[in-house]
Amino acid sequence: MLLGLSLCALAQEPPKTNSSQQVDSGLLLEEPYRYTGLVLAEGSRGSGFVASNPKLFFTAAHVLRYTTSEGGEEDEEETTKDQWSLPPAWVGGSYSSDSIPEFSAAVPSRGYFRWGSYTTHVAESGKNSRPAFNRDIALAWGLQDFIEGEPAEIDFKGRVNLSKRFPSMITGYPATLDYTGESGGYYMHATGLDLTPFKAFSPSGNYLYATHISTGPGNSGGPVWSKGPSGEWKAAGVLVSGRPSEAGIYAMTPSVKSLLKAAAPVIGSPRKSSKATKAVTTSTARMVMKKPKKIPDGVHRWTKIPLKSLKFPEDSVVVSAKLDLTITSGHRGDLIVRVVGPDGSYVTVHDGQGAGEDDLVFDDLDITPTFQEGEDSDAPSAYGNWQVLVQDRLTGDPSVVTRLELEIIAGESTKSSDE
Repeated sequence: MLLGLSLCALAQEPPKTNSSQQVDSGLLLEEPYRYTGLVLAEGSRGSGFVASNPKLFFTAAHVLRYTTSEGGEEDEEETTKDQWSLPPAWVGGSYSSDSIPEFSAAVPSRGYFRWGSYTTHVAESGKNSRPAFNRDIALAWGLQDFIEGEPAEIDFKGRVNLSKRFPSMITGYPATLDYTGESGGYYMHATGLDLTPFKAFSPSGNYLYATHISTGPGNSGGPVWSKGPSGEWKAAGVLVSGRPSEAGIYAMTPSVKSLLKAAAPVIGSPRKSSKATKAVTTSTARMVMKKPKKIPDGVHRWTKIPLKSLKFPEDSVVVSAKLDLTITSGHRGDLIVRVVGPDGSYVTVHDGQGAGEDDLVFDDLDITPTFQEGEDSDAPSAYGNWQVLVQDRLTGDPSVVTRLELEIIAGESTKSSDE
């Protein structure tokens, strides 16, 4: 009898919480794990997943917000400010290591779309509030595929299906495991397949939560998968909050199609200019010339190619500016090319160099320094119309602008209003 009691005392009780466990490396290229990846942003890390198009990945909006501080001297009170990150980088789900991946292993995104009301909810209620979590999703886009093969499908009925007893699972890259406190490193983790339904705080809205399930910090933005009757995995939600034994998610509904619609022009073939979409905002505008432009041969005046930017806030400044340009010509030494900002600031990117060589081609030419603020000067506004000016100064070699794309990332000025 005593022996029996002793054996019972030594038996370990199964954990109450469905906490995330490291995924076997042999499964990392299988579905749905291969859709999941590590998201690296300014000052933070998170998780994400490729869905709908191989050039798109979802993550949590709060992964892309970071805090800066100013002041803190003896006679000056320290102030903090939340800002939107530059476009994040993606590391595919086959990555598995104790250490952060090298930058060469990451695929850069070029911009991201988010709900415009998210920032308002954060300002009014805080980033860890239900109103903020209810809009806590971002869709990043790139000019190259983030994964090989087909992307994940989206479960646009995710809010409904996750509220029922649909089998579900959360994957991602937690830095620390909530339930055990152990380091997650940079290994993919997953919760066990669970039938626990997620609950809603209100009849409407995208934020749901469930108890007896946890992942950990760093897993924000990770996908919540639903498994349909036929065994197919679909992206039904985004992990946005958590604590030991509890997880909160942004559940997918048809409203997420607005984010996909906003991204469609910039990842299409051929690409088109970014377009404003109702309720959706972004910090990146990609402006694309609609059709080829002939340049008058041997004429000493500018041919203007106007480019309309998105309606950034009027006080927005340029954080980044990149140019893609192709001009077909038999003699690029004839050409002069300028990029002009909304306030008239300009940079000459070509002035007769190359002499007898032919076509002029720029890929991702960084022209940021001309349009950034300096210590003694304000940055030109990102708001307004941009244009590219071209001259072909010598006769005999007609030139045509066949490709022109200008990408502007806007942000808030780093200078205080009283400077």
